[in-house]
Amino acid sequence: MIYKKIMISVFMVIFSNLFVFCTKKGEKASLPPEETKNLQASNKKEEPKNNSSESKQANNSEPTKSNSIVEIKDNINPQNQKTTEVKNTNADNNIVPIIPAILKAENQSALSFLTNGRITNIYYRAGEKVKQGQILASLEDNNAIIDVKTAKIDVELKKLALEQQQKTVERLEKQLSSGIINSATLEKEKNILKTKDLEYQSAKASLEGKEYILKSTKIASPFEGIITKVEKSVGDYVTAGTAIFQITEAKNYKIYAQIPVTYYSKFKTGMKFKFQEPISKASGEAEIKRVVSVIDSSSKTFDVYAEILSVSEKLIPGVYLEIKLNP
Repeated sequence: MIYKKIMISVFMVIFSNLFVFCTKKGEKASLPPEETKNLQASNKKEEPKNNSSESKQANNSEPTKSNSIVEIKDNINPQNQKTTEVKNTNADNNIVPIIPAILKAENQSALSFLTNGRITNIYYRAGEKVKQGQILASLEDNNAIIDVKTAKIDVELKKLALEQQQKTVERLEKQLSSGIINSATLEKEKNILKTKDLEYQSAKASLEGKEYILKSTKIASPFEGIITKVEKSVGDYVTAGTAIFQITEAKNYKIYAQIPVTYYSKFKTGMKFKFQEPISKASGEAEIKRVVSVIDSSSKTFDVYAEILSVSEKLIPGVYLEIKLNP
C-alpha cells in the first residue's frame, strides 16, 4: 500500500509538470493588459508631436527662403547706393580742390658763428621780429676779450718803439749833416726804424684779428626780418659755420607750391586764387607770377610761385597754406 501511494504521487507530479509545459508552449508571448493600454496611449500622444514638429519645420523652411532673399536684396542695395554716390561726387562741379603751399620770402639766410665755442646766450626765439644789426646770440668770449686786450697793449708798445726810433733817426740825420757821424751809422738806424715799423704794423694786424674773433662770438642780424628757426640751444658747443638761426626778410613774401601734374592746365601766369592759413584762418588772394614747366618725375608735380595781393592778417614765412581753386 505504501508503495502504491508513492507511485501515485510521483505520477501526479510528472503529469502536472507536463501539463504546464504544454500550455506554455502553445501560448503566444504577450504583455499584461494594463501595460498594453499604457503603450497604446503613449503612442497616440507622440504622433501629434511628430506631426507638429514636421509642420513647424515646413513652416520654418519657407521664411528662411524669404529671409535669404531679403538679405540678398539688402546686400545689393548698399552697393547700388555707393556707386550712385561716387557718380554724384565725380559729377559734382562745385567741389573746390585744396592744394598745400608754403609762404616764403625772397631773402632768407642761415646764420652761424665764425668761430668755435660754447653758446652762452640766445636772445630771440622763432617767430620774433628783429632789426638790422641786433645781436641774436653769443658764445663764451672770456679768452677772446683777454686776447684783444693783450693785442692792444702790444700795439701800444710797438707804437712807442717806432716813435722812439723815428726820433733817433732824426737826431742822427742832424749829426750826419754836422759831420759828427758817418752815413753807415745813419743807415743802420734807418733799418732798425723799418723793423720797428713792420713790428708795429704786425701788432695792429694781430689786434684786428683778435677783434674779429671777439666779434665772431656774436651773431648780428644782417637785415630786418623774422626768426623762422632756431637750430641750437644755450650750452651747445658749435664749430664755425654751424647754422644757429634761420632768418627771413620781412617783405616780398611769395607763395610757393608743388602742384600735381593733373592740375597743370589750370595754372597760368596772371591767374588769381584764394588761399587760407588753416590754424589762424587768415585768408587772402594771390596772383601767379611764375609757373615752372618742368615736371618732377619722382613726385609728379610742378612748381608755382605767386605774389600775395591781399591778406586778412599778418603771416609769418614758413607757415602752411591751403590754395583753393575755383571749381
